[in-house]
Amino acid sequence: MQQYLTKKLINCDLGECLVPNPDKDVMPLIDMANIACGGHAGDNESIVDAINLAKKNNVKIGSHPSYMDKSNFGRVSHNLSDSDLYDCVHSQIANFQKLCIQNNTKLDYVKPHGALYHDMTRQQSVLSVICKVIQSIDSNLSLVVQAGNEEYFKNIEKNENINFLYEVFADRGYNGMNMIARGEKGAILDNSDDIIDQFWRFFKNNSIKLDTICFHGDNKASVEALKQLKHA
Repeated sequence: MQQYLTKKLINCDLGECLVPNPDKDVMPLIDMANIACGGHAGDNESIVDAINLAKKNNVKIGSHPSYMDKSNFGRVSHNLSDSDLYDCVHSQIANFQKLCIQNNTKLDYVKPHGALYHDMTRQQSVLSVICKVIQSIDSNLSLVVQAGNEEYFKNIEKNENINFLYEVFADRGYNGMNMIARGEKGAILDNSDDIIDQFWRFFKNNSIKLDTICFHGDNKASVEALKQLKHA
């Protein structure tokens, strides 16, 4: 099963200091760990714990930067200048990379969190700033972006010389290829069978460019779905 799944890698948001903490249960079930790096959750201690757990399980390590807004878990947009946004994202990724180096492992990719992720999908200025941060830190880092809108991303991918990884979410509700906004009915799938069904629908969909499928670690049904997929 795992050999088959690696055609489209499974990623999960972790290192978010949740209680109870799902990281130890989830890490062996995934291919890519998006680790919170202080914006919406986490600190140096939680980052180091998560990257070492990923290293132990041979999981690719990604930084998961956000607007600096722990009170809203990074799910509220902030209207920052390009300069302030650059500093916000750069400080998180640079510190994360430093901690990876100190712990004898490497950062593979970047996946913005929450409102920053959605703003990047809608505003080319935000996407461009994030690409410039990556170029300044390590141009070999990939950037995870939302699948289904390749026309929007492809010019920036070419101009900024950044490798994009296209993703969908197994546990989020969709209208077509557009995610239903959080807070609206059907935005979050809370049944493991529904999540698995959606995973396979996306996995078998060859009409879009798709590299990775996300499960959220703070969704108990997603964790259960991952366990079922692992043992299928």
